[in-house]
Amino acid sequence: MTERIKNLILMHFVVLIFGFTGILGKLITIEAVPLVFWRTAIGAVTIYLWLKLRNKVTKKSWATIAKLCGVGILIAIHWVTFFASIKASNVSIALTMLAVSPMFVGFIEPIFFRRKIDPKEIFIASVVIVGVAITLKFSSGYEWGVFLGLISALFASLFATINGVLVKEYDASNISLVELFFASLVIFLFMAVRGEVGLELIAIDIMDWVYIIILAVVATSFAFIAFTHVMKVFTPFTTTVAINLEPIYSIILAVLIFGEEEIMGVQFYIGAALIIGAIIINTILKGKK
Repeated sequence: MTERIKNLILMHFVVLIFGFTGILGKLITIEAVPLVFWRTAIGAVTIYLWLKLRNKVTKKSWATIAKLCGVGILIAIHWVTFFASIKASNVSIALTMLAVSPMFVGFIEPIFFRRKIDPKEIFIASVVIVGVAITLKFSSGYEWGVFLGLISALFASLFATINGVLVKEYDASNISLVELFFASLVIFLFMAVRGEVGLELIAIDIMDWVYIIILAVVATSFAFIAFTHVMKVFTPFTTTVAINLEPIYSIILAVLIFGEEEIMGVQFYIGAALIIGAIIINTILKGKK
């Protein structure tokens, strides 16, 4: 087996792990806010230890820290609304709505980088909106979950756009460490203001702790470090197409693991196919530029 094939397998394995994030979010019984607190806190500690062992922890200016703090807030909102979407609906709906984030990026990037909107992106956005409308129509009782999923997608696109600039200036692992730390700090302060910091924060069921540690260590720290590695091997186009497969992997896993409660009507999957298909086609078109 060649090194390229090994890295290709690793890349899709990591995307599969990313897809498993939604499964873990459903298995964990605690609310979205403390869930994300533990994910970011344990994830930050894990990445710090990994960097420290390799003597790769770098110092940052206060200006850089301020930027990363802002991104950390975006991560916190993105993940809280994502897991809240799962708990308000199901994994299939939350991941389908999250797949909309590249469409938001298509409209956010022109604002950040002062470029014209590509007419193809308007067409892709139109197809995505039709897909969202179809899934919403055939997701009766899950409207709040759809709304939270779209909010999560919006903040994911803001995070991706800003982080895309920062990773060109700083080491990806080090900025992720600071971002996760600030995300956990902001959530902790939010819970403290609401009077939710107490024994209940650690008095969690043993299986929840197992799933949280898997989520933080495997699906966050390991997945990020491994994906950073494959990003150095493959082109951005190849890795982006792979990431676009995450909702497909996750929806299949959800149906296999949770059975009937994750199975939606045929119309829902038509809408989901329009969304995911449009995003993948958009990625391919961008890769040909």
